[in-house]
Amino acid sequence: MSFNLVKLNSKSVCGLSLLAAASTSPAMAEDWQLGLGANLEQFFGYVSYDGATSADYDGVDAVGTAEVFLRPLLTMDNGLRFGANLDLEGHLGERNAGAEFDEASVFVKGSFGEFLIGKSDTPGNHMHFGAPAGYGPDINFTGLGSAALPSLLQFSNVHNGVRVGDDLFRGTLGSTQISNLGEETQGRVAYYSPRFAGFQLGASYADETPNDAPNRRNFFDIGANYMNSFGGLDVGVSAKWGTSDNSVVPTASPEYWGAGLNFAYGDFSVGGSYAESSGSAAGVTDGRAFDIGAKYQTGRFGVSLHYLNGENTDNENAGLGVKERLEAVTLAAGYYLTGHPDRPVLPPGPGSDYDSVYGLQQGMGAMVFGFVSYADFSEDIGDGGIGTPGDDVDGFVIGTGFRLTF
Repeated sequence: MSFNLVKLNSKSVCGLSLLAAASTSPAMAEDWQLGLGANLEQFFGYVSYDGATSADYDGVDAVGTAEVFLRPLLTMDNGLRFGANLDLEGHLGERNAGAEFDEASVFVKGSFGEFLIGKSDTPGNHMHFGAPAGYGPDINFTGLGSAALPSLLQFSNVHNGVRVGDDLFRGTLGSTQISNLGEETQGRVAYYSPRFAGFQLGASYADETPNDAPNRRNFFDIGANYMNSFGGLDVGVSAKWGTSDNSVVPTASPEYWGAGLNFAYGDFSVGGSYAESSGSAAGVTDGRAFDIGAKYQTGRFGVSLHYLNGENTDNENAGLGVKERLEAVTLAAGYYLTGHPDRPVLPPGPGSDYDSVYGLQQGMGAMVFGFVSYADFSEDIGDGGIGTPGDDVDGFVIGTGFRLTF
C-alpha cells in the first residue's frame, strides 16, 4: 500500500502546544505530516466447488476488498514524534462481508522506542515474517481484507445452514498470524524497542471484558524479529508468543507461539511461517498452521505461489477432540500498469521505521493479475456429532482481478 503525504508548518496551528507539554522538556511543534492511502482490490472468476452436505456450485462470482488508512504524525523539535494509526478494512462478498477499524491507536516514538495505546494487533503479528505477499487472493487469512477466497469458495462461516471453517481468521485453521483472542485486533498497551544490530522486540498487555473476550482475560503477547542484509541476500526472521487466563476454567492456560522466515535475493523471494495454539479449555482453539511461498518479479511483471495448511479443533464437537483441516494454494501472475513495482504493500505499522517509510512511492498505482486458487476443507464429523458426515467443501477458482493503490 502507498499513501500521499502532506507536510505543513504546524507552528501556526493552535492547540498543538498541548502535545508539547507532554514531554519532559519544553518543545515546539516542528512540523506535521498526514499520511493517507488506500488499497482496493476486485476479484472476478469462474468458481466450482463441491459440498459433502450442501449444494454444489459452478458459475461466475465477484468479490472485493479494501483498506483505507490515515497516519497523522507530529514531530517536535526535541525529536519526539506523536501520531495515530487508523485503518479501516472492508470486504464485499456473499460471506464474511463487513467493514471495521482494525487499527485505531495513538503512539509516541523517540530514541527510547515506541509506546502505543489503542486497538492494535499483537506485536508478534506486526513483526511477522513469512511467505512473500502474492498477486492473487491471500490464503493466510488475517481478517476482512483477506476474505476473498473463503467468500468465493465458501469454506468458512455458515454455508447452506451448516457451520464450516471456524477459527479461519486469527486461528490455526487459516492463518499463522494467530492470537489468543481469536480476532484481528484488540485494545492494548504495547511497547516496541529501537532496532539494534538488526534486532527488535515488542510486548503488549490487554485486559478484555467478558463481552469482548468470552472466558478469557489478561492477554500478554511478545514478539521479536531480525532484519539484515548479507551481500545481495536480505534476511528476515520473526518469533512470537502469547498467553492469557481463562476466567471460567482456571486449569486452562491458552497460549500460542509462532516463527517465520523470509529470504530475498535480487528479483526472487521465498519464505514461510508456522504457528501453534494450545492449552485452551476442552482444546477448543488448539491447532497448528504453516505456510510457504515464493515470488519472482522482474520489472513490472511477477509471478507468485503460496500454500497454506491449517488444522484446529472442530468447535461444534470440541468435547470429542475431533479436528477440521484446510489446505489452500494460489498460483498468480501480476502486471503493474503504472506505479513502481516496489510500492509498499502495507501502511507503516507499529514498530516500523517511519523515517524510511513515510514519503515513499507517492501517487497512484494500478495492477492487473490472474490467478488459480484451490481449497480443500474437511472435518472428521458433521455438526450433528458422531455418525454424521463432515461438512467438507473443496473447489477451485480461475480468475482475474484489479488492484488500485494510492
